Amino acid sequence: MANIIQKKIVTSQLTLTSAIIVSIALWVVCYFVRPISNLIETVGAYALYALIGYLLIVINKSFAIIRLRASFQTVIYLTLISICPIIHSIYEGNIIALCCLISIFLLFNSFQKEWSAGLLFHAFIFWGIACIFVPKIVWIVPYLLYSCYIFKSLNIRSFVASIFGFSIPIGIYAVYDLWNSQGVEIVTKIADITKIEAISFDNSQLPIIVMLIYSFTIFMVSAAHSILHSMDEKMQTRCYLQFFIVTTSLLFILAFCCISTSTQLLPFIQIGNGLLYGHYSTLTHNKWSNLFFICILVFIIPVFIINLLF
Repeated sequence: MANIIQKKIVTSQLTLTSAIIVSIALWVVCYFVRPISNLIETVGAYALYALIGYLLIVINKSFAIIRLRASFQTVIYLTLISICPIIHSIYEGNIIALCCLISIFLLFNSFQKEWSAGLLFHAFIFWGIACIFVPKIVWIVPYLLYSCYIFKSLNIRSFVASIFGFSIPIGIYAVYDLWNSQGVEIVTKIADITKIEAISFDNSQLPIIVMLIYSFTIFMVSAAHSILHSMDEKMQTRCYLQFFIVTTSLLFILAFCCISTSTQLLPFIQIGNGLLYGHYSTLTHNKWSNLFFICILVFIIPVFIINLLF
């Protein structure tokens, strides 16, 4: 029975439409029970997440990461975003998620292209913009360059273009800050890169900790499946899945090392979760995947209640 339900949800053409309706309903509930921002900003935030969801469909159609139901990763993404009212506003988190997703799209487009300098230049420009808002993701830049090497798109020309592209937005921001406030913001952001903060289980941090644990559980199961069955995929798909596994792992490490920054990283984390769990759930239909699917549906209720009330 569970197998039938999971298969119908994953493969149905109405799943995305239903997910949008449910997510809007959850956002309405969150707005009246725990308003984070005014109505215009809330609508703007939902539009921003909807744009990210649309780009996830574009990425999947362009690179065939999930072979069935190209929209299911967006269903997962919108659902995970909707149950966490603390991120229902326009803030650094959804801005960097959008910038980094565009960067990833350009990075994937450079796969095995000899003349990739232009793509990588623009990819690292967007990542540099994201680093201005959340400096901690600068730690992921070395892995981006390594991924370019794995994608066989890295050469001297593209390497220089990548570094130059990454430096442009940061350099412009540094000059602006030096001109206006003698570099105070720059010093603060540099200090934030190495900041470590212990987890506190008080009421203020409980919702984000619960959300991180719930998201990390989904990630671990999905990533383990992708690793164990990686040889069933084409080389290009394996590279893309590996990229999201490592990137999302690094984001979780950064989030748990500094819990105050985790709210800003959560929208980006859910991008990886959406694609990885979408890949897992569309290709796996056994008793264990069905049990995990049921657990996700059951536990999403207390996670939402905790995020709504605390």
